[in-house]
Amino acid sequence: MSPFRLFHFDIPTYGNYGDTLLFEAVRQTFEGYGGREGFEVYDTRPLRDAVGPRLVDMINAEADAVVLGGGGLFLSDTNPNRRSGWQWNISIEQLRRLEKPLIVFAVGNNRFYEQPDFAEPFREHLALTVEKSVFFGLRNHGSVRTIREYLPPSLRDRVVYQPCPTTIASSLFPDLADTPAAPGRRIAAQSIVGKRQLRAGFDAEAIYAAQARVLARLASEGWDVRSVPFSRADLRFGEVLAEHGVDAPETRLFGVRDAMFRGLEVLRESPTFLGTRGHAQMVPFGMGAVPVSLDVHPKTGYFASDLGHPEWALDPRDAGFEENLYRTLHDVDERGDELRAELAGTRERFHRLTIENVAGIHRELGGAAVAAEHVPFTPAERHLALRGFRASADRSASEGALRTVRAELATAREQASPAPAPVAPAATVNPPLRPATAPFLVRAARKAKRTLVR
Repeated sequence: MSPFRLFHFDIPTYGNYGDTLLFEAVRQTFEGYGGREGFEVYDTRPLRDAVGPRLVDMINAEADAVVLGGGGLFLSDTNPNRRSGWQWNISIEQLRRLEKPLIVFAVGNNRFYEQPDFAEPFREHLALTVEKSVFFGLRNHGSVRTIREYLPPSLRDRVVYQPCPTTIASSLFPDLADTPAAPGRRIAAQSIVGKRQLRAGFDAEAIYAAQARVLARLASEGWDVRSVPFSRADLRFGEVLAEHGVDAPETRLFGVRDAMFRGLEVLRESPTFLGTRGHAQMVPFGMGAVPVSLDVHPKTGYFASDLGHPEWALDPRDAGFEENLYRTLHDVDERGDELRAELAGTRERFHRLTIENVAGIHRELGGAAVAAEHVPFTPAERHLALRGFRASADRSASEGALRTVRAELATAREQASPAPAPVAPAATVNPPLRPATAPFLVRAARKAKRTLVR
């Protein structure tokens, strides 16, 4: 029996390292299953782009199933739309037309503290998505609990736990994890307190400064401190470190075309990672680090609890935050060997659960028996996968540019249409815009290499 053909809705980006790695990790999770005989991800589209009837028709004609995820897709304002109320930009009408089963894989509830609730049609859309899914797995138990609350009782038990594939990076990419971190006190750090946290009452500069003072103390004690921003918004924290006299060499994991797998090698080098992003917990953990985080978003607390260490998500609003952070980092360093052995067992548990879930998906689709195991990609195969990712990211960027050109062209045409009769003396009325800009926009539109099916 041939592998099941999967169509994947993803986010091809260089702008956020967590997303850069995540969707490829999802693909390799499926394609490596069953000795490479279970699944083939044959095509992708960005999940934030509007899904039109032609794309639905194509999926119905070609695919065996549709994979959505992972990532923190249950968020209303990153890709605001009235079609779904969350990031997947498909209307209820087109979702109903989709004939192929859905596989929602390692998605998370990404609502921030004090963020407004999801607007309609979120509940209806979510329920329909669950109904059409053969698997609906969320990346932490906190998401499982909170997303179930939006569903009718009859659908709640269909929402299950599926760890993010980045948490098992050492199993997906074993050759990149086979060199342990060098001995010594070393910590890598990333921090972002963004506009949503500011609206919830977090003080970004105070939080950055408190972390910087702690890292300065550690540096004075001989620790090697590194700065590893996952996205451009993280750069401010590196500036604060410098302002506090912390010599922290910086390795940027965003905006770099070869960062997908090179970033794993960078993260492997530090036995402890301090971060505020969800993937700044999950990816370092997946490569063997102890992740310590700040509770500036519910998801960081969710993940720390899933590890059995809720104390590793510290609330920066607590009066004793700075001293507590200092003690926590010392504690995980002093217990390093013990904790890394414990977390290796946790990663193995996550890996076994992932294989069990993928095996269940294979059975639900009617697949013949295959070995319930995962065969990792070779370095050469990863290189080909990276080339495919680059092509997808370039295609997505070209599509975005094409949409911009089309919008500008529509505006130019509107401006060039006959103006209404003047109501003031002709000498005081500005002449209507000439349509001279339209040919330029047409030529720009023709330069687009490809128009995706929508």
